[in-house]
Amino acid sequence: MVWYPQDRSEDVVSPAKLSDGLAEVGEVGFGFDELFFSRTDPAGIIKFGNSVFQRIAGYIWAELLEKPHKIIRHADMPRAVFWLLWDTIKKNQPIGAYVKNRANDGRHYWVFAIVTPVEGGYLSVRLKPSSPVFDVVRREYAALRALEREQSPTPQQSAELLLARLRELGFDDYSAFMATALGAEIAARDRQLGYAPDAVIQCFDDLVKGARLLLEHASAIASAYMRNESVPFNFRVLAAQLGQEGAAIGVISTNYTLLSSEMRTILAGFVESAEAVYRAINDGYFLACTARMQREVIAFFASEKGESAGREEEMGLLDRQQTAYGARSISGLTDIVSKIAGFQQACVEMMRLAAGLEVTRVMGKVECSRHVGVKERMDELLGDLETFQRTIAASLKEIEHTNHRIRVEADGLLARAKKVA
Repeated sequence: MVWYPQDRSEDVVSPAKLSDGLAEVGEVGFGFDELFFSRTDPAGIIKFGNSVFQRIAGYIWAELLEKPHKIIRHADMPRAVFWLLWDTIKKNQPIGAYVKNRANDGRHYWVFAIVTPVEGGYLSVRLKPSSPVFDVVRREYAALRALEREQSPTPQQSAELLLARLRELGFDDYSAFMATALGAEIAARDRQLGYAPDAVIQCFDDLVKGARLLLEHASAIASAYMRNESVPFNFRVLAAQLGQEGAAIGVISTNYTLLSSEMRTILAGFVESAEAVYRAINDGYFLACTARMQREVIAFFASEKGESAGREEEMGLLDRQQTAYGARSISGLTDIVSKIAGFQQACVEMMRLAAGLEVTRVMGKVECSRHVGVKERMDELLGDLETFQRTIAASLKEIEHTNHRIRVEADGLLARAKKVA
């Protein structure tokens, strides 16, 4: 059964609710307090929408329902975005994206869309964007669309170009981008509406920064290892040159070789653990923001006026969706806590190896004083070893501090989410 809201083709909006008091020329204006959504079947055929969607799109319901959602697609939109969108939701995963749509009268309107799989299709919840991220995206979309027109890449190739550009802008992948963007848009919307800052978004912003620090320090340790990978071999060469007199140096070389080999083994897992923390935080961030917007769209939809046919069914679907994403948000926070615990264990292993390196370095320093003929070379190798050991120690100290802070904040967010649920 389909609910037909009252047709409201007139474009009526309070200027005070617009970002700058007036819409741009050729732009359909709507308020920051207005949320709209539409539901499609798996093929993207519109099955339902609320009154704001119909009004902003400028179509009567007979022209929207049972039509492909691309009826509102704007020619300025890069094909890359829709390729990423469909590739993600077909895997039963949610996605967020900036979208420029075309209204029936030729005007345009921008939204940040959160698209999620639902029973029998997909649900798209949209809000008005106004953050600094939005300003960047408009420029990037224009450049990418111009390239698409000039070079005619496939949609997948265009998506790869977009992802590469996002990495240049500091986002490791699209998940990191959409989490940051949605958080920024909700925060900007809250400011526009005079709401208090969202404590959850603020915490996640801190978590993302912390996770990036973990990655940077883990990468610093890996890079330092690569720079010093030849030190064990050089110790062995030195021991061979000294013959019987180099036996002690040979023992030092063997110890360092064993430590180096063990470090090489766990380094890949160490960096992967840091990356897992980063991914879990970005996933949790997006899920938490999605759950909030779904709660808000339910309240907004309940306040809209329209005919009652089918309304109860849609409210039920929205409520089930909000409940599901509330649970997924809690699951995402639990995953963050779990990944942090795993990374902490990897840190313990690295600390053990760092302590072994320090012992090896002290033994080498003592032995160095007994071999005047190779002292200069020994000093050089020990200097490299000391630099390596100090890099590891300093990075691990920062990691330990950041790891603890992330764990505390994640535990706090998890407790808060469970209360809301």
